[in-house]
Amino acid sequence: MITEAIMNLVKLNMLWFLNIIPNVEIGELNLTDVAQMFVDILNGIAYVFPVKDALIMLGIWFGIYTFTIGWRVIQRIWDALPFT
Repeated sequence: MITEAIMNLVKLNMLWFLNIIPNVEIGELNLTDVAQMFVDILNGIAYVFPVKDALIMLGIWFGIYTFTIGWRVIQRIWDALPFT
């Protein structure tokens, strides 16, 4: 009984939280609104998080990862060649 009461309280809190979120109607939502929301989210993140520095770090990581994959492919091809 105690467990059921606790679970009911959790359920009521979740339902209350889900009811305060506004409903999104599919007919009223168009692509420009979605794109604008996405840009607004990115602008909010860029205000706190240095996006320019993150892109530089991502580029360096991508370059190193791509180089290691390419180097391993070259090694496998070299190992597969006869008389090397």
